[in-house]
Amino acid sequence: MRELARIPLPPHAADGEFDHAAVDPVNDRLYVAHPSVDAVEIVDLHARRHLGSLPGLRGVAGVWVDAPSRHLFTSNRGEDTVSIFRLEEGGSRELFRSPTGVRPNGMAFDTARSTLLVAGVGDATRADAPPTLSFIDARSGRPLGRLTAPGRTRWAIFHPPTDAFYVNIAAPASVIAIRAGELDRISRTYPIPAMGPHGLEQDPRGDLLYCACDAGVLVALDLDRGSPRVVARLSGPPDVLWLNRARSRLYAAIGEPGLVDVFDLDPFRPSEKVVTAADAHTLTVDERRDEVHVFLPGSHEDLVLEDRPR
Repeated sequence: MRELARIPLPPHAADGEFDHAAVDPVNDRLYVAHPSVDAVEIVDLHARRHLGSLPGLRGVAGVWVDAPSRHLFTSNRGEDTVSIFRLEEGGSRELFRSPTGVRPNGMAFDTARSTLLVAGVGDATRADAPPTLSFIDARSGRPLGRLTAPGRTRWAIFHPPTDAFYVNIAAPASVIAIRAGELDRISRTYPIPAMGPHGLEQDPRGDLLYCACDAGVLVALDLDRGSPRVVARLSGPPDVLWLNRARSRLYAAIGEPGLVDVFDLDPFRPSEKVVTAADAHTLTVDERRDEVHVFLPGSHEDLVLEDRPR
């Protein structure tokens, strides 16, 4: 991987950072959460410049783009809501702002049913604020139900081959499954043999999930057998885990010491370690260009890394 550019982004309002990000390949835009200014920053991927902001999203933490349905979702941790935007040629339009559980963060989307899962972290100091899983109809903004999670939630995905949502639980260390047609219960729990499941991704072939854990390991979970196994050591506690499906390459953002661990998946092997910057714990992937975007809180930049086949 090699550095292509550094795109300046607006500074933090106070000591802050960037959070989750996602790419819209249709409009060639990148969206990244900027919690300290209550906004999502927009980057033009072709021109490699900051275009503007979506303001008024208090404590925004999660960002998810569903290109087929032309939706952008943001989890607004500071006000316990999720925003549902329509992506349009000239920009975006907020359609709904719906209530969630306390401190929403991770999200996953079932495109076929237009069902959004929002994972709430909860507040351990409050008896009335457990971790939650909220389900929302993206067509109407209407709540579809809410479950109490067995522990603090981390990231979430929707997995089409098994028609189910999967959510990382920090403790007890596990991945829980909720079938898309049975949103009123947790259908299965997979124990994870490492502390603090955090980032979560799925193998392009559909039979495995990859779980990056605070213990500094990468776990592969076989969904058919229900068997997890440690497949690699990471360079430190990870946060975001992101996949380039076209190339079967997996990227783990490590905030300390500040680098990206890269893995090839077919066959599985560690590929390289790319130095970024201290506290750069979040990234996303532009599959169209084979570029990885890493967000540097200290310099308020989007670091663009090219990852071409050798």
